[in-house]
Amino acid sequence: MPEKELASGFYDEPVLYDVLHSAGTADEILGLVRINERLGLGKTGPWLEPACGSGRYVRAAIARGIRIAAFDASEAMIRYARERLGGVRASHYRLGVASMEDFDASTLAPGWRFTLAFNPINTIRHLETDLAMQQHLKRVHDALRPGGVYVIGLSLSMYGLEQPSEDTWEGVRGSLRVKQVIQFVPPAGPGERFEEVFNVLHVHRPIETTTIPSSYKLRTYDCAQWQAIIDASPFALIGCADESGVNIDPPRLGYALWLLRRPR
Repeated sequence: MPEKELASGFYDEPVLYDVLHSAGTADEILGLVRINERLGLGKTGPWLEPACGSGRYVRAAIARGIRIAAFDASEAMIRYARERLGGVRASHYRLGVASMEDFDASTLAPGWRFTLAFNPINTIRHLETDLAMQQHLKRVHDALRPGGVYVIGLSLSMYGLEQPSEDTWEGVRGSLRVKQVIQFVPPAGPGERFEEVFNVLHVHRPIETTTIPSSYKLRTYDCAQWQAIIDASPFALIGCADESGVNIDPPRLGYALWLLRRPR
């Protein structure tokens, strides 16, 4: 079968994103449920998800009886998320198109005051400046109830010690097979605040094989830089957890779920 390249980026193909990342989503939501229960935030939400992509977490949360509102900057992603929800009652969810720094929770879900918000897998690192980060944190803060918690999945850097790395993901749905090869090139030092990410999708359908290349950058934070963001925000850091929801010590390098509480 012929192989061709598409100019469109990964996020223009919601079904490919969903096929690659849906596996394991239920376990990730279970980790959030454990955090939610440990902090006494209630069983049914509502929850808020900024930058929800294809809506995989939305579906998993609803399956657990949790009301949820979510948004994404991509109209294609939100359209796909709505289609996948099918016959789910509208009272269980709200979806909208908005960026992380410009969303309005009161318009997205009037009358909802969120107990928990979550933003996993380094998505928050798409915000490119401290100002954009603080704008985003302020909007999430305002959407949460007093005492509500924002769970942020973030990897910390140690400049000069990290090496380029490569990861491979694969997913299958019916006759569609998707393989993602993704390369990460860390910055050389603290003066260079972006990790370069190079992504290639190999998409196998019965009629053709397609290659979709794309690239983007993620802002980096070492321990001190991330602490400075938290200190300047309206939140208080109350702990860290791993993806299964188990408490861990705040890492100096690598990935963790950072638990930020809105003061009561």
